[in-house]
Amino acid sequence: DSTVKWAASQHAVRPFAFPIPPCEAPMSDTIPAFFSAWSMADADARLAVLNGCLSDAVTYADPRTPDVLTGIAPINAYLGMFSEMAPGMEARVVNISTTLGQFRATVAFGMPGSDQAQRGQYFVTMAEDGKIAAMVGFVGMGEPE
Repeated sequence: DSTVKWAASQHAVRPFAFPIPPCEAPMSDTIPAFFSAWSMADADARLAVLNGCLSDAVTYADPRTPDVLTGIAPINAYLGMFSEMAPGMEARVVNISTTLGQFRATVAFGMPGSDQAQRGQYFVTMAEDGKIAAMVGFVGMGEPE
């Protein structure tokens, strides 16, 4: 049937603009470790966590960054602003899903133990060494406004 052949041909061509690294563990501890650093007021302790989970040339962007942040030091400074402006709040990963080596993390921002939290979604590309290579965050869950 020509319809089946056309559908198969459409699915055979999949142009990706990013490398797809092999992924052995879809529930990697790397993404939750990154978000645990958000509540750390101590810059050196936060930097130690970030060095363990971010590649050196990592890129990060979310609706509150003025531009794409490149490298660990600017991300550490940005996360320091979160812990300073929202003391006691945490960023907790509540779900991770993966497709073809790309990750989507759902994160709840709020006080520990509280049911009230703002949620966001982050799309993450991992480097071959298992560290985060790129991350883009979005406020909310993508509901229509």
